[in-house]
Amino acid sequence: MNKKDGNLSGITRRNLLKLTAGAAGITFLQRKSEAAPIPTDRFVDSVTVEQIADRDPVLRLPILIDLQTHVWWRAGGIRRMNERAEAFLKSLAGARSGIVGKTVKVADMGRVMFIEDMFLNSETDLAFLNSFGMKAAFDGVDLFPPREAALIRSMAPSRVRILGCVDPPDGQSAVDSLIYQCEKLKINGLKLYPPGPDTRGWRMDDEKLTYPLYAVLRKYGIKNVCVHKGFPGSFLEPGCHPEDMTRAAADWPDINFIAFHSAYPFEAELAEQAKKAKVKNIYAEMGLLAGVLRQSPERYAKCMGTLLDGLGADHILWGTDTPVIGPPHWQVQAFQAFTMPDQLIEKHGYQQLTPEVKRKILGENVARLFNIDIKKAKQEVESDLLYKLRDDEKPLPVTVETGKTIKKK
Repeated sequence: MNKKDGNLSGITRRNLLKLTAGAAGITFLQRKSEAAPIPTDRFVDSVTVEQIADRDPVLRLPILIDLQTHVWWRAGGIRRMNERAEAFLKSLAGARSGIVGKTVKVADMGRVMFIEDMFLNSETDLAFLNSFGMKAAFDGVDLFPPREAALIRSMAPSRVRILGCVDPPDGQSAVDSLIYQCEKLKINGLKLYPPGPDTRGWRMDDEKLTYPLYAVLRKYGIKNVCVHKGFPGSFLEPGCHPEDMTRAAADWPDINFIAFHSAYPFEAELAEQAKKAKVKNIYAEMGLLAGVLRQSPERYAKCMGTLLDGLGADHILWGTDTPVIGPPHWQVQAFQAFTMPDQLIEKHGYQQLTPEVKRKILGENVARLFNIDIKKAKQEVESDLLYKLRDDEKPLPVTVETGKTIKKK
């Protein structure tokens, strides 16, 4: 390894930011910097870069938990879908294609890809497999049903947790479905989606449609409600704003409300509203933010600084939105290498993303919210077949950009 001038085998620290290859086909909303951009290499910690290249055990995490993962092709396929639903699935396949450099069919984005991405091509220990409803847009069947998520969990019980789903506009039918998921499928939490392929509207603080769902969760001791916020894309923008979360959080203080994607680019609203309402049960999940890091590290830094200030380090949770942007390995290394420039800390009073904060975000916070015993979970992971298969194959690469690796000399 050549360390001259901070290079790793000819790869500059600047190029490490190419760890984050944004999802093609997904629009990343950005705000222009108020001043000249800070040089890219100021966002990369050179010591961590060398530790990554050396596979230094100091970077090993107590546990790595991904709160946002998906399977986008259910068993048996889809017979019919509306126009918005078809466009949604095409955008997911197109995003994956842009990352891996070859055409990917939606039908390829099934359970095999999920297991390979998460547990054979990534150091992820536990993954929360998110269900996806909107049956009104997909031939009367959930796009990815909770029952199928439970089946995949049975294939790797030490690795997979599941988030159930319902469509709130379904009313009593949604309540009945959630009761079934709690009793029979033993879901670990609930995932909700704003109007999109199914355009029927609802709100997180809707006393008629969503509060009965929270009552079911409370009855069964399930404490975490996750919801897609931000990144409108195929979803209708009004439902992607986080302003409907604070009243729900205040009315249901024993339930945690988790804004997926950190509500980006509306993360300032999320942080400000939670801080103003003085609620302690609103959280931010980081899925897709790696794409922001790639396109604008300064914007990413401001996002993280805002979340740390408004919510706190204990309220930010790791997620990647795999498989849309490929195996999450490169995102993990990018986050580990990222640092908050002194210039932004001095100007805005941001907190630094210290190793302790990163450990919290990458797994400890999720473990606390979902009552996961870290030591026990890690022992189970390291004794299962998937861990052995990955370990026997070859060490995971030091990623520079998708499909490329640092070759140590």
